[in-house]
Amino acid sequence: MQYYDKKAVGERIRSCRKNKKLTQCALAEKLDYASERQLQRIESGEISCSVDKLMEIAQVLEVSTDYLLLGEQKTDRFQKYFEGKTEKQAEYLRRLLETAAEGLELFQ
Repeated sequence: MQYYDKKAVGERIRSCRKNKKLTQCALAEKLDYASERQLQRIESGEISCSVDKLMEIAQVLEVSTDYLLLGEQKTDRFQKYFEGKTEKQAEYLRRLLETAAEGLELFQ
């Protein structure tokens, strides 16, 4: 059984947050934390977070939970289409792809 390293997870969260140009305060707010202290403790590896919160962090930072937990990042062949897009453009493209996939019955 593989256990994860809280310090490494925290460092990956910090790195992804900085890549998204988010402050600890801004990310803590998006995660509905009362203060940024909880996020500081997670990023330092002092504490871990629940699976639900980890999934939320991954979603906000637009990375996989595999990457946050294990440092493994799956390559997304469609990622190049999202690079350089605004958040609204990326969301539109995501919805367009989901609609096309549903039309082709790929998710059944």
